[in-house]
Amino acid sequence: MDTKLYLTIAAIVAIIYGLGFFLIPGYLVLHYGQPPEAHVVLNIRFFGSLLLALGVIQWLARDVKDWTALRAILIGLVVGDVVGGVTNVWATNEGLLNSLAWSSTIVYILLTLGALYCLYNGPRKAA
Repeated sequence: MDTKLYLTIAAIVAIIYGLGFFLIPGYLVLHYGQPPEAHVVLNIRFFGSLLLALGVIQWLARDVKDWTALRAILIGLVVGDVVGGVTNVWATNEGLLNSLAWSSTIVYILLTLGALYCLYNGPRKAA
């Protein structure tokens, strides 16, 4: 897998999740075991808007040839995915989210592994 393919996949995942969290937050929050209270829905919409922005950044970064720029983006993605994954595991273990949240943990792990793979292979596998 090269960096361009990884960023394409990561962008599509972020945009799909972002659209869902922005457009139908109450519905999705119910599936994760939370009541769709106004403050929860608002926070989920903010999260969705950030995922949309991240997806656009990833999509546009697919054709970047500068390894320094790609490396910075990949490191940022690793940090965000690790922190998000740890938070997701903690919330699930604490009972704040139901077992469906484990699917999000798997997504975080796969995205982290993909970014680390791209970082490990460096510019020789860059877009």
